[in-house]
Amino acid sequence: MELLPLPANWSRIGFPLRTGAVYSEEDLEARLKALGYDLDDSPDYPGGVLFHGNTFEIFPAGAFGPFRIEHSGGRIRRIAAINPIDQEVISETKELLIDPMSERLTFTGRARRRSSLLDYCARAKWIADSTVPRHADTWLSTIEDAAARSERDRAYLSRREWELAAKKITVLPPTTPYRATPEFYKAASPRKALRAFVEEAQRGRARVLFVAAVEADLRVMARMSAIKAECVPDWTHATATGRQQAALLAGFDAGFVVPGKKPLVVITAADVLGSRAHQPQPMNWAWTPGFDSGDLPELGSVVVHLQRGLARLGGLRSMGTGELSAREMVRLVFAGNDAVLVPLAELALIWPYAAELGDTSLDKADGSSWRPRRAAAETEIHVVAKELAKQMSQRRRRPAPKLVPRPAVYEKFVARFPYFTTPDQAKAIRDVLDDLASGHPMDRIVCGDVGFGKTEVALRAAAAAVLAGKQVAIVVPTTVLARQHVETFRKRFAPLGIDVGNLSRVASTAEARKVRERLKSGELRVVVGTLSLASKEVRFAELGLIIIDEEQHFGAAEKAMLSGLNKNGHRLWMSATPIPRTLAAGLTGLRDLSVIATPPVHRVPVATKVAPLSDIAIAAALVREHRRNGQSFVICPRIQDLDPLLARIHALAPELRIITIHGKLPTDEIDERLMGFVEGRADVLLATNIVESGLDIPRANTIVVCWPEKFGLAQLHQLRGRVGRGGIRAFAHFLTEGGSERSEKRLSVLEELSRPGAGFAISARDLDLRGGGDLRSDRQSGHTQVFGPTLYGHLLTLALEGDRDGMSALWIPELNLPIPELLPASYVQSEAVRLEIYARAARCRSDDELEELEDETHRRFGKLPSEASNFFAVAKLRVDCRQRGIMRLDVGPDAIAATMLAGRIGKLRSRSLQREGDRVVYPGRSDEPALRRVEQFLDLLDE
Repeated sequence: MELLPLPANWSRIGFPLRTGAVYSEEDLEARLKALGYDLDDSPDYPGGVLFHGNTFEIFPAGAFGPFRIEHSGGRIRRIAAINPIDQEVISETKELLIDPMSERLTFTGRARRRSSLLDYCARAKWIADSTVPRHADTWLSTIEDAAARSERDRAYLSRREWELAAKKITVLPPTTPYRATPEFYKAASPRKALRAFVEEAQRGRARVLFVAAVEADLRVMARMSAIKAECVPDWTHATATGRQQAALLAGFDAGFVVPGKKPLVVITAADVLGSRAHQPQPMNWAWTPGFDSGDLPELGSVVVHLQRGLARLGGLRSMGTGELSAREMVRLVFAGNDAVLVPLAELALIWPYAAELGDTSLDKADGSSWRPRRAAAETEIHVVAKELAKQMSQRRRRPAPKLVPRPAVYEKFVARFPYFTTPDQAKAIRDVLDDLASGHPMDRIVCGDVGFGKTEVALRAAAAAVLAGKQVAIVVPTTVLARQHVETFRKRFAPLGIDVGNLSRVASTAEARKVRERLKSGELRVVVGTLSLASKEVRFAELGLIIIDEEQHFGAAEKAMLSGLNKNGHRLWMSATPIPRTLAAGLTGLRDLSVIATPPVHRVPVATKVAPLSDIAIAAALVREHRRNGQSFVICPRIQDLDPLLARIHALAPELRIITIHGKLPTDEIDERLMGFVEGRADVLLATNIVESGLDIPRANTIVVCWPEKFGLAQLHQLRGRVGRGGIRAFAHFLTEGGSERSEKRLSVLEELSRPGAGFAISARDLDLRGGGDLRSDRQSGHTQVFGPTLYGHLLTLALEGDRDGMSALWIPELNLPIPELLPASYVQSEAVRLEIYARAARCRSDDELEELEDETHRRFGKLPSEASNFFAVAKLRVDCRQRGIMRLDVGPDAIAATMLAGRIGKLRSRSLQREGDRVVYPGRSDEPALRRVEQFLDLLDE
């Protein structure tokens, strides 16, 4: 119903990139900036652009994913869609349209009233479901009631315009003859049911078409049906005359039968596999969790050098000139602003520590302040590893009920989920179901940002447990969230005849008593409640699974109490922003971890701003949202702040209708006021953080948080998650009266991390700031601050795997070669990207890994210049030297010398080599290139 820019306006403001066209980086940068693109942002999200030497990468506003454009000689040579995860080319195209980042840029003059979706598809044949006219009438009535006349004329299709357009639309009848294919997955034996159906169809001279979204599902269907059908490229080939069976890659929801003399029977993966069928969603790119590539240091961050200690990474510095000595070094800034330049190879010894120092301080450059702390921490790591290994072994040995639901009933429950699961949401569900069926206690953390689908994971886990004959308890921190979960769980479980109880402040005394009685008798299978579920008055007949939602709100003692409800049972923890100790437990393997990092389709980042608290800032944010016919939240930390703030807002913007709520109001009154806001009877909801979770209001797209320094990072991120749920650009304003430098740094994290999925990165940053706690006790923070969470987790993993050498095994050969070895800035322009490639090369432990990185670099930035080729050749040489035990290799004009680890020199058979203690010398002047001479030396060493 919303009016759109004129179709012609898009071509006026956007522009195409074509192979063979003239390329000017300066001109292109100016045009992209005017369209709202970020020229310094990695292209893993729409609007990001990074320029390199002979390539640049861009994620256009209207594209499914990023593209790489290669150019040379002032012309565009290649345009390729790429996978942002591994940089592989997906496909190539001759032309790429660059759209503006906002349609507002296309509005000019009266053009904002001239177009509708119908104008964009003028030559299309429009077909509508039978319910569309009724829905359209409802929407038009809502617009007429809610918006002023001027706003309606400017932004929406009028009733008259809709009636004219509707005459060109063919409306389908409410009912029509239709035959669905069976849901084979619900049968006792899906394989037998499928084969019998196919055989019957073929006896009736029907054509059979197998359809799945991925090839793996087609292969499974082929095995189950015993028919190996040819995979065809499109629907025309699939339905061609004379073809008795075929397979097609497509995303159909369900199968059907097309009647005729030779009926067409379409069988989908969903019919055969149920919830196990894959449904890829190309618009959903999974954001990389904060620790997937977390061992790579970043510019400006605090790092830990294994031999020197804590420093700030100051960037890259070019050293040397000419052809023989050009290279880059890493600049580290230690205590007293003492800067040291170290070789690129030492990036293997440099690990991320934190974005900010927190309460710690930088070390001295000579490592004297670091060594005693490092030694004590290494000893402690082995003690911790021994204790954790014991705990993990005990948990895996303890028996627990195997919870395997009846397939047919479980799939009936799953079928009521109205969306496709995202890839990592589906993996989390599989992980949980595997845990429940393992026969050992599940202790799994599911991390996923606000609105990413954690509740569906909990629903399916609960269904599996209930259908296996056990009881399930869902524990939440607030009555608001309890009420929402009760409603959600009841809707899903009602068709199965399973009741869901409520034990929270919302329930009356009589209702609570009845719930406790039914839990004790086993009559009630599912209960949602607050911490009252852990009280001594509550007894379960057969509690099989406990689900703790928003785990970050519970303290250590409360979590211990909840865990005690089923000591040898299954536990599922869920959070968008897990506390540092919980996250550290997941990273080290003490608990199992599933990450849901894929945002819902069209989820737009919330524009986040930290600013001083002022009347003007509050009024500007609220009035701007009101003008676009939206709603706003205003949040403050204390109940006593509400009335003064209400008076201020009324004075600033008297036209705004405001509802106030807080936790001390009666439950019925909270419900009534919340529903009033949801139904649009107010423009602003003024509240404490009682609304932190449990609200989903698409029209609310601005939130103002006053005195945010009094909230935790996780709370602020959850509050920010209340807006931006409807695909419209949302705004979060954190208005502070100032505070400590540390609180300002914590708030700046929210500005920096505002993309979908940022909750996980915020937890990782909180882990940086506060430490991971003592994993063996209830101490919640501080334990990993010697090494930082990334290096600590790596060393702890080595210790758990039985590696006693720890950091002593992390050494690198020193190579001194008279050749330039670097990635020239003209080839890879971004310093951050060069640092990333250097660090990844330093982490490689085999030639294969380095060759993969070299190939990726070639794909991303074009043909490698000689300096870059030298860089990868020297990196491979360093791997070779490490394997041979060569600590240092010196290459000069008159000789090559290798200093070896003690005991690594065997008997030298070549007379060309000389031994001097632990040193082997290969004398002789040669005009051969340095790398060729080194190759000859190593061949002689191998004789």
